[in-house]
Amino acid sequence: MGKFAIFLLIIFVAALGYLAILNKETVTMRFGPDSIYEIPKIALILFSSALGALAMLAVIVVRDARRYIENWQNVRQQKKESRLQEYYTKGLDALVAFREQEAEEHFSRIIQEEPNHINSLLRLGDLAFNSGDIIKAKDYYIKAKELSPRNIEILFSLEKVFEAEQKWQEALRYLDNILEIDEESPLALYRKRDAFENMKRWDSLLDVQYKILKSELPEREKEREHKNLIGYKYELGRHYLESGDVDRAKKLLRAVVRQDKDFIPAYLALAEAYLRDGEVEEAEELLTRGYETTSSLVFLARLEDLFIALGEPGKIIGLYQKAVQKDPKDQKLQFFLAKLYYRLEMIDDAYETVVSMDAGSLDYPDLHNLLGNIYQRRMQYDKAAEEFKKALKLKKLLLVPYCCNNCGYKSKDWSGRCPKCKRWDTFILDMDGSCKI
Repeated sequence: MGKFAIFLLIIFVAALGYLAILNKETVTMRFGPDSIYEIPKIALILFSSALGALAMLAVIVVRDARRYIENWQNVRQQKKESRLQEYYTKGLDALVAFREQEAEEHFSRIIQEEPNHINSLLRLGDLAFNSGDIIKAKDYYIKAKELSPRNIEILFSLEKVFEAEQKWQEALRYLDNILEIDEESPLALYRKRDAFENMKRWDSLLDVQYKILKSELPEREKEREHKNLIGYKYELGRHYLESGDVDRAKKLLRAVVRQDKDFIPAYLALAEAYLRDGEVEEAEELLTRGYETTSSLVFLARLEDLFIALGEPGKIIGLYQKAVQKDPKDQKLQFFLAKLYYRLEMIDDAYETVVSMDAGSLDYPDLHNLLGNIYQRRMQYDKAAEEFKKALKLKKLLLVPYCCNNCGYKSKDWSGRCPKCKRWDTFILDMDGSCKI
């Protein structure tokens, strides 16, 4: 006991002695109907003080006991959290090292001790999803969502599962939940756009695309998204055309052509719309303008089919001859003109066109095949055989007429959008290695 405490005790005892001298009277205390006692006033004071001190001691003991229990629980919880964090770290390390089974063991151990560990539920869901067990992954993600309904990572994970199941409406529901939390989430907008594209809902997709363009994007990405907007407008125009709504298709496709005069697919789709309405002159004028604007041989190929179908081959011959005169060194143009002559049974003209070409600059299988066929029609069989042999010796045989100049995908049919890389306006005629990537 400290000196100050002893001093206070002496003062307290002295005060009691003084009060005892001054208060010698007794106090009657009734503890029941028949229990009456007389006690000195100083005894009452001492009894009250002792009772108060005992009460304070009880409060202090309870407080200290509660603090001890809380500290014990905190220490125990900290040890548990430290142990779980160690398991989680080991699980992440195994996951990064592609040791999926080991990672799953660590995360499962965490769930056994702490069933509400959200991050472990997510990682177990990811492992199940990557292994192809969609149902198991969904169960983990749903458990995590019950614990944290507005967790954006969980919502994205569930959207991913329904996207894998091609349940687009469910995927869209989760994406809308994310956008309610973060209305400018770029990833949510991109995924929503992809969902609408898979559903072929081009009108709804355009609304999302406009929202993407309104969000804050780097300049290069914004430029790319503007190009995507043109492509999606083209797809909506194609949708109208295929569903028989030719007027809406023409209106939208004309807008696309005005917006991007080098976007070849819009020209071709608009020309098709004109032809469906019997507006042949408009289609002819549009395709001619498209070739003059872009110099793409695709337009000449379409015009060739159109004029031959109309019984007016002279017009396409004139266009080819005009193009060759404008650029006499363009071997591809001369090749297509020779092919046209051959198609029209103008064998001598085809022969003269081919022999006037610099064949060494265009070592092309179809050129030798064409020349072989011409020699065969002219009954020069030895020369025909020689040309056919040259075509066969070439390692790169032309099997398809079109290819994507972005990814190299090849197809026998022209397409406004490459089915492999999903880029628009990339299909060109594959001649002389044009599509080497």
